[in-house]
Amino acid sequence: MKRLLFAAAASVAFTSMAFAQARDHDRYEACLNGIEANPDAAYEEALAWRFEGGGWPARHCVARALIALGEEAEGAFRLQALAEAPDGGPAAMKVLYLAEAGEAWMSSGHPEEARRVYSRAVEFSPQSAPLWLGRARAAAEMGEWAAVEADAAQAISHEPQNFEAWRIRAQARLELGDLDAAEADMQRALSLTTTDEETVSVLLIRGHINEARRTGG
Repeated sequence: MKRLLFAAAASVAFTSMAFAQARDHDRYEACLNGIEANPDAAYEEALAWRFEGGGWPARHCVARALIALGEEAEGAFRLQALAEAPDGGPAAMKVLYLAEAGEAWMSSGHPEEARRVYSRAVEFSPQSAPLWLGRARAAAEMGEWAAVEADAAQAISHEPQNFEAWRIRAQARLELGDLDAAEADMQRALSLTTTDEETVSVLLIRGHINEARRTGG
């Protein structure tokens, strides 16, 4: 998820920065790419660029680098602030800032914050299945299975071939005791698997469904 968001952010940013000088494109790309290779150096570069007036691309790099350095909360706060800032870039970038902030909150063990951020992102882009899934995953971490079911249903409505949406709704319906619906979703998820890991995750749900039927639980 993080790599997908990272790549998407870079792609959107390059398009929206078409008016800028080529060196701005190159600097932004180098900063984003450098985060994975050397987050300390990328952070220092992003700070310098920000002080030089780099605008939202520099601020985005600062936040991303902080997350890579283990400062997820600080990075998430900065991404949220950037999303709400009038000079934070185009709307498409603001959605990505919030999605990245949600991932940061999830990875740092704060699903309640992640859900709040994903909810804000959905306001910008209500037809985005990944954002609804982000909300669903956060709700699952909090054990709010009715909310998981509802959010996963939204994701499915916007992206019917999304494996994870079917899998997580199957899990939610299992937790809610709706075994027939859980099995139907599980079978649909199984038909959409593309990796052994995905298959195993669905078969685990099938095992739990079968056990619940056997014990009457």
